[in-house]
Amino acid sequence: MTYLMINGEVITVNASNEVAQAVAISKNKIVAVGDNEKILELKDRNTKVIDLGGRTLMPGFIDSHIHITLHGTNELSVSCKDERINSIKDLIGAMKEQASKTQTGKWIRAWGYNESKFKEKRFPTKEELDSVSTEHPIILTRTCNHISVVNSRVLEEAGLTGITPDPAGGRLGREENGKLNGLLIESAHMDMFAKASFSNEEMKEAHTIASKQFAEKGITSIHEASGFGLQNIRQLQTHSKEGIIKQRLYVMIGALNGADKIVRSMNKSAIFTGLGDDKYRIGPVKLFLDGSSSGPTIWTRDPYTSDADEYGVQYYEQEEVDEIFIPAHKNGWQITAHAQGDAAIDMLLNTIEKANNLHPRPDARHRIEHAGIASPDLIQRMKEQNVIPTPNPAFLYEFGDGYAINYGERTSNMYPLNDYLEEDVPAAFGSDCPVTTYSPMRGIHAALTRMTQSGQVLGKEKTVSLMDAIRMYTLNGAYASFEEDIKGSIEIGKLADLILLDSSLLSADVDDIPEIKVEWTMIDGEVVYSRKVY
Repeated sequence: MTYLMINGEVITVNASNEVAQAVAISKNKIVAVGDNEKILELKDRNTKVIDLGGRTLMPGFIDSHIHITLHGTNELSVSCKDERINSIKDLIGAMKEQASKTQTGKWIRAWGYNESKFKEKRFPTKEELDSVSTEHPIILTRTCNHISVVNSRVLEEAGLTGITPDPAGGRLGREENGKLNGLLIESAHMDMFAKASFSNEEMKEAHTIASKQFAEKGITSIHEASGFGLQNIRQLQTHSKEGIIKQRLYVMIGALNGADKIVRSMNKSAIFTGLGDDKYRIGPVKLFLDGSSSGPTIWTRDPYTSDADEYGVQYYEQEEVDEIFIPAHKNGWQITAHAQGDAAIDMLLNTIEKANNLHPRPDARHRIEHAGIASPDLIQRMKEQNVIPTPNPAFLYEFGDGYAINYGERTSNMYPLNDYLEEDVPAAFGSDCPVTTYSPMRGIHAALTRMTQSGQVLGKEKTVSLMDAIRMYTLNGAYASFEEDIKGSIEIGKLADLILLDSSLLSADVDDIPEIKVEWTMIDGEVVYSRKVY
């Protein structure tokens, strides 16, 4: 079957940002783009004509930093973002209900906690979690996924006591007398999060749920930012092959816990970035260099505005990053790291510069995940080294009010999209879901406004146009995975990864953009989600 789609607002994202009327799709490829008359010339008995009615047809969104496994498994847990949960009392009640349905000894998990949004403006205590159950291990994960609170049973089973030293790159929360209070920060949380793992059947269910939800928002490709290590990477490949995960996958090789060990093992392997096909492909090796922007635990060059003694959490020394990443670069890997603070970005750029000088490689396209506080000097260095940042504009909406408190004037340099445009640095958007919403429309709105939930505008001069935001969420994402020749725009010969919106995106009021819905999502020429039958 050949589909002829006419009477649309076809945002091509080609080099000229052309807006066409119609598109022809045959099998899994785009075969023609142009006006209605041109496309209708292809009509025969094997074609189906679809009238788009003036609505927007555009390339599917490429989320360049997202966690499908974390999001899916969160859907199996208590959500602190549920609008019915506004206080610790509400949360404890929801977790007790979950415990009543869970076999004794199995984990009770809750996610998405943000103390600033709760009535009490604090974390629950270990004792409050104990009131839910002492027969179940319990972990409550903050929205950033860099901090958690656990109950007494978890501390006992892990052998953690008041005399346990803080782990490298992390902290154990303590009361004034030194007794542990159940709070786990950075690597201490990552280690515990790995222990609270899910079964294979739970993973399968999680991926099924997450893939369906992503398709409903028009996401056709994802750069999976890793979470549960090598076993999870095998599961992702299996579930992609089985068709459980519909989106195309570009998988970062790392983990929330022990990423350095994984990268070192990859340096000894015979594989490198690019192995795979257009459905599942091996991406970069990845480390964590610092903490969470909303924690706040990011590593900064100057102290926090909210605390003159605080510079955040540093995971590694420069020599360690060099020792891990330079061999990876030499062996053909794309390298990347979670680097939110300007000090962490600086460290990663130091390593990239050394790697490129020692072992020149054409078009390595190394990345920086998030690149939170990206000051002009750092952006200039990104340009010189052909580095791709993956900013998260939706963070400005959900966490921006806290950014203004913790980072002061530096907030205007957080996810500075227009600065990237001016320096011709190909930034690719990521949601970092489940840290914030996976809705690309929320990310686009934030890119256009830089507005927080309270209505603050953080650096109006760093906003971009709608067309620029669309490119950052489509073609730039394809570029970040070396796939710009096969997807990311509506051009002849490219894969038929398309979405139809319920209205015209180009004529929409900016404040209405978050509410625009996806009518259907097509991946590889197949409609994988539709609000109605076409």
